[in-house]
Amino acid sequence: MMETLTAQATTAPRELPIVARQLALDFANTVDDPGGSARWDHLSSYDDLLHWFVRTGQIDAALRGRLARAARQHPRKAAAAHRRAIDLRTTVNAVFGAVADGRDPDGRDWAALRAMATAGLGRSDLVRMDDRYGLRWRDPADLETVLWPVADAGLSLLRSPELARVKRCAGCPWLFLDRSKNGSRRWCAMNDCGTHEKIQRYVSRRAARRATPAKPRRG
Repeated sequence: MMETLTAQATTAPRELPIVARQLALDFANTVDDPGGSARWDHLSSYDDLLHWFVRTGQIDAALRGRLARAARQHPRKAAAAHRRAIDLRTTVNAVFGAVADGRDPDGRDWAALRAMATAGLGRSDLVRMDDRYGLRWRDPADLETVLWPVADAGLSLLRSPELARVKRCAGCPWLFLDRSKNGSRRWCAMNDCGTHEKIQRYVSRRAARRATPAKPRRG
């Protein structure tokens, strides 16, 4: 899986782009440059996990503080929750990577996603949210509470018409939802892989022009 392709880069990472705007897919995309020299796992610790969930608006600063204190008090439980997070990320990548590649998800990957989603649902209550219902987790101080919405988002996407919009970037392994009107989006982000692709095409065209002998001028 993407977690073991290369070693962690030694330079400081960039701020991780959020490109999918779908919780499960964005969670899957938390390894930057997964196959390259600048590879950086943005979930390399439990504290990194909390930082990412604050940044994506899934938890607030107060809950982050509670969870961080609980992690310091129970380091083994925090380490176990972190391992579960990495396992969930691997599962989400496998399930939706298969979908993006036009295949059915492997039964074992589906079972792993289902187990995590079931664990979260067993700790949730139904709450009214304007014209629909949402889930509220009963024990927000549980160190794994941040993972349950991810599994639930993955389960919801599998049953959504938007599943047909799941794609893999043409320039990297990241996943995204193609919400463009004509379904022609190819890159995770135009200002990232899209820009790189355009530069490569320009360089290739320029090299081709240089390699083509100039036509002699007529006297």
